Amino acid sequence: MALPTRDDLKSYLKIEIDAENALLDALLVQGKAMVEVWIGAPITAVQRTYVDRAVAGRDGFVDGEVATALIVPVRPIGSTPENPVVVTDGAGVVVPSTDYEVDTAAGMLWGKNGKRFPNGPYSITCLVGLSLWQKYAQVEPVLSRAILDVAADLYQNRTPRAMSETGAGVAIPWDVSRHTSERVIRSLKGLTLPVVA
Repeated sequence: MALPTRDDLKSYLKIEIDAENALLDALLVQGKAMVEVWIGAPITAVQRTYVDRAVAGRDGFVDGEVATALIVPVRPIGSTPENPVVVTDGAGVVVPSTDYEVDTAAGMLWGKNGKRFPNGPYSITCLVGLSLWQKYAQVEPVLSRAILDVAADLYQNRTPRAMSETGAGVAIPWDVSRHTSERVIRSLKGLTLPVVA
């Protein structure tokens, strides 16, 4: 199952005309954004850059005074040939990829062969998003249902000015009902991946 499309939302709402297509597209975008905020991660993998100060004192992640691992605060992480993981130290020098091992599920970069990270802060550029997760195929139906629920609720509770595609401007105050948000957040609870730190 893929993430919901406009046709999926129209079917869910039993809408047969095209007059509100722009509004429905906007609601799907907003619904996906709200779900991503609730789970604390993008759904579809995107390239982002994060900074780890590589400071001592994080139990389990340092040896003495120098960090032995770097942490990406959003996970899972990954890379492709077009978007490799790139680590740059505080002096702007790229750390060779042979110096660290990427733990995609934990969002960690572990020093290899005694490598430490003494020259922080380190910038880490990598792909982040739930679509990188091994279990993504299992959770995608839950995400899809959550997006549909939120988008449908936003449609049903839209302001009177938002009843046509010409009224789908960004100034329209949309909000999801408390009942729907509570139900959706409960369904997403297992997908919230806490930061390892």
